[in-house]
This record gives sequence, C-alpha cells and structure tokens, in this order.
Amino acid sequence: MRGKIDDPDCMVRIVVSMLLLVVLAVLVSFNLGFTTSVSLFGARFDQVPVMAVALLSFATGVLYSLFLYIGRFLHTRKRENLARRDKEISERERKLAERESEASHAAETAAETEAADASPGPESADKPSPASTWRARFSRFFNPDR
Repeated sequence: MRGKIDDPDCMVRIVVSMLLLVVLAVLVSFNLGFTTSVSLFGARFDQVPVMAVALLSFATGVLYSLFLYIGRFLHTRKRENLARRDKEISERERKLAERESEASHAAETAAETEAADASPGPESADKPSPASTWRARFSRFFNPDR
C-alpha cells in the first residue's frame, strides 16, 4: 500500500494548488496600489484597497458557505434520525401485530381445548377432571363450611 504523498493524484493536487497560489500572489501584487470607495450599510469608506475588499468578500463567502454547510448537515442528520425512528416504530408495530396474532391463536387453541375438555367423552366419564381434583384438595381453604 502506497502512502498518500506517493499517490499521483496527490501530487497533481499539490501542483495545482501551488499554481493557484502563484496566480493569486500575482493578482495581489498588481492590484496593491488601487483603491476604491466602499459603502457598507450606509457608512462610506474611502481609499480602501481593492485587494482588501476582494479578500473580505472571499472570507464572507467562506463563512456564509460554512453556515449553509452546517445547516444542511444538521437538517440531514435530523431527517435521518426521523427516518430511523419511523423505521423503529413500524418495526415495533409489526412485532406487536405478530404478538397479538400469536395471542389470539393461543386463545383460540385454549378455547378449543377447553371446549374439548367440557364435552365429556366415553373415556372421561369415570375419570375426574383436574379442576375437580384440585377443588377437592383445596376446598377446605376456600370453603370454611366443610
């Protein structure tokens, strides 16, 4: 794996950056003697160097772009957060619906089992049900008259 400085793309970026800095230095040196008047919110400034106006305009644009970037980043993060929460809620709703269907299925099975136990078959006529056996064992606790 090659290092970053050995990467040809990195070298191209370094050369292009150096050329842009040289061009900027040439523009600054040619325009140092020129001045202009600037009106800022009603206040008038005379004899302001053109390069100072250009650099201040550039810095203001960078700050404005930074604020836009931060605002967009926060908005995107908030939107992703809402999408994640929406997905979690829909997943919870799906799990809840599954549990409700399982509970209703269990209730139906219990009702069928209870109905089958309630209808006495030929083999259960002489055998006592578990509920009656339980009542017989613990009736003295629940029925003090016995």
